Amino acid sequence: MPDMSEIGSNELQALLRAIATMSCEVAEQLEFNSSGIGQDLVKCGSLSKDVMMKLQAFDRMHQELDVISNVVQHCSELMSKANVGAREVETIVSQITLAQFRHRLQDVLANCSPAFARIGVGLGAEPEQVF
Repeated sequence: MPDMSEIGSNELQALLRAIATMSCEVAEQLEFNSSGIGQDLVKCGSLSKDVMMKLQAFDRMHQELDVISNVVQHCSELMSKANVGAREVETIVSQITLAQFRHRLQDVLANCSPAFARIGVGLGAEPEQVF
């Protein structure tokens, strides 16, 4: 039977791996969408210097998301004795106000660790933030 610190560490590592995975997915979506916008504007002949600079800013955000993902993944790999269990991780996840993001994270966590198979069930999540 594993000790409690080992269980907590595994669950926190699963959360960090899930966040790193989702960060990569968001970075890929950002790259795909900004690239598509740039191509559409070139076709229309409406690509101004200002728009080009904004698209370059999207590219920098994509690069930063990749770096964040790598750092989070590295932290996950280095963790050894965190005293955080499934309940604490579920509390963290339940406080995410973007429902779509929260649900995707719950799905990724459920695939990472059996401890999260029922995550989100019975949790009083905060209301969704809408933009």
